[in-house]
Amino acid sequence: MRQSKESKEIGFIRAMALDDLAKTSDEEIRNEYREAGQDMAAVAKQTHDKLRDVVAAGMRAKLASAKAVTKASSAGQPANWVRPAMERLKEIVAEAFLREPKVAMAFRDGKKQTDEDLATVYDDLVRMGIIKPEDHGD
Repeated sequence: MRQSKESKEIGFIRAMALDDLAKTSDEEIRNEYREAGQDMAAVAKQTHDKLRDVVAAGMRAKLASAKAVTKASSAGQPANWVRPAMERLKEIVAEAFLREPKVAMAFRDGKKQTDEDLATVYDDLVRMGIIKPEDHGD
C-alpha cells in the first residue's frame, strides 16, 4: 500500500520529535514542565494512564486477532481425532512448545499439569493447527 505524502510527512515529524526527545536530558524535560507551570506528578500519572490504555487496547486487538485465527483454523480441523497414548501426547505437546516459542501455558499455583489438563492442551493445540494429529500416526 502506498503512503500518502501527508502520512510520510507526519511520520517524519514523529521521528524527529522522538529523536529530539531522546537527546533531551531528564533535567531539561523537568525544567520545561516546571516553566510551563505543570505538575510533574500529574503529568507522570496522565502519561502512565495513557500508556496503560494504549497497551491494553493493543493486547485486546492482538487477542481478538488470535481468536479469529484460531476460529478459522479450527473450522478446517477434523472434529473427531483420536488422541495418542498419554506418554506420546506429552512428548507431542512438549515438541510443539519447543517448535512454537510464541505458544505457552501457565501453571495454576505453580502446580504440575494433570493428564486431563495436558489432554485439553493437546486438543487446543490441534484446534489451533499447531499440532496436526495426522503427522503423528498414533
